[in-house]
Amino acid sequence: MRSISAAFRDVLNGRRRRPAYKIYAWDPATVTISQIASATSSLSSSLPVPQDITPYTSEISWSDTKLSFTMVDPRNLFHPDTGPYRNYLVDGAILRLVEGDEVLDETDWITSFTGQIHGQVGWKKARHSGSVTSKVSVFGRADTQAFKRRKITTQEYSVGTDLGVALYDICETFMGLTAAEMRIPFTLGRQFKHKVNQLSQVTPWDGISSLLEVVCYSPYFDGEGKLTYVNKSLQRPLDKTLADYVSCVEMEVPENSQDGTNKVKVIFLDADLSRVDSAYQKLGDAQVTTGFFSMSERLECWWSDDHKQRADGSTMEVIKSVNSGLLPVGIESYEQKDEFHGEIEVAISVWVPILATVMALAYVAAALIPDETLPVNSSSLIPVPVQVGPTGTGFTTGPVLVYQVTPTPAAGFTVPWGRVIQAAAMLSIMLIQMSIGSAQYEIWGTPYDYAYLEKTSIAMEDGLDYWLENEKEIENDFIGTHDQADTIAVTELIWEKCLTKPRKIIIEDDPSLEVGDIIGIPDGRKILVAGLSKKIQRGEVPSLTIDGYKVMTP
Repeated sequence: MRSISAAFRDVLNGRRRRPAYKIYAWDPATVTISQIASATSSLSSSLPVPQDITPYTSEISWSDTKLSFTMVDPRNLFHPDTGPYRNYLVDGAILRLVEGDEVLDETDWITSFTGQIHGQVGWKKARHSGSVTSKVSVFGRADTQAFKRRKITTQEYSVGTDLGVALYDICETFMGLTAAEMRIPFTLGRQFKHKVNQLSQVTPWDGISSLLEVVCYSPYFDGEGKLTYVNKSLQRPLDKTLADYVSCVEMEVPENSQDGTNKVKVIFLDADLSRVDSAYQKLGDAQVTTGFFSMSERLECWWSDDHKQRADGSTMEVIKSVNSGLLPVGIESYEQKDEFHGEIEVAISVWVPILATVMALAYVAAALIPDETLPVNSSSLIPVPVQVGPTGTGFTTGPVLVYQVTPTPAAGFTVPWGRVIQAAAMLSIMLIQMSIGSAQYEIWGTPYDYAYLEKTSIAMEDGLDYWLENEKEIENDFIGTHDQADTIAVTELIWEKCLTKPRKIIIEDDPSLEVGDIIGIPDGRKILVAGLSKKIQRGEVPSLTIDGYKVMTP
């Protein structure tokens, strides 16, 4: 409901009205629409004096989103090329419609529209009179394309921050609004549920819409050009009940041939972190070169380069073992240290370095062992000539060959016991060396992480068959609990059901009504106001056309 003064309300209730209105225009080079919307009144001392173009206007058509009228300028004061007042109707010019009653001071009047001209106003000059006529269209602030076209990225908000803080930041930083231009509470009563929250690559209008969606609100600009909201909850009390004497000039039920939404799905991120497992896979690998020269090797194996990947149930697979040589020389083991990494240990058996050391010492010692020679004995018969005669006579009978046995040296065998022992030691050392080398391992396991799971809440009509479903999907990451999602789903379903039952009512003008109000008509029905429009003429009470929907409650 629009707030009106007590004096104006008395005039409305007295039913003796003398309607009056004025249209003000401002040069956009001297003031901004933000300054005008923030001011307490159109004639505030903080604003430049506006140009009253009311005497030049006729055929005024007003709605909650657009104001149009015919401009008749016999003196060419507003001609776009030569008129001295041309800046009041240029692109971006700010116009306002204020309405009241002739018996009231203008301070008791209401501002029913604030908007701007988009582009160039068309003018047509009469051939005979020379006067210039134009059809002027002024659009509300919600039609500002800068709010709905460009993409923005907000700052990050921590868990527990009220959604209203982010909403005000968007309005002030990306829409140029001030706190005086906003009629949305700074505290919405809903907080961010996740560790880090940010709106990225969305339009400002979509951003504030998603934040207000959490509390079942929808944004819009009112007649004063201030940002406010429509409450989508239809279980609230009536904003106004029309009196019995306020007769409906016309009650129309428009045709609606579109299928209505009968199922609403709300997709949101759960506020609690949940563990999410991936498929069993290789987490990492490692290789090592070891042997008798190293008693043990410890290798840390991380699941990711940044040491942040988590995994569980990790095991080691030996691709190439240190024991793949001729002799088993070590023990290979694996242990998962924490959720981020494990440790491979290769322990060399103690006998390996001991044996290598003993064999090396034996090799050196064997070099000092003397060699043993084993000779072979032999003899030969050598003829020796001698004189033989009678004994004692001194006579010889002639030379005689006498064979003498004489021992002679012969070839033997040298047994190199030291070199035999050296060879055995060398073979042992070579065997140990051949039993060492590189080993390769792979670590397998189940990687996992903690994430905010995407969950769903559904509201639908009872007894609805699957093939008859007409679903509307709402995805909002700022909804943190099932209770919030359930409330939004039910509220949206009721809202959508009401949109399938349009109603059109024409009543005597009531300046207090606004979009989003629920009014009760004398026959007991409730109507949600979705749009307002009227034709304004001097000296006549306008007929207000209400485009709305029949209120449906569960």
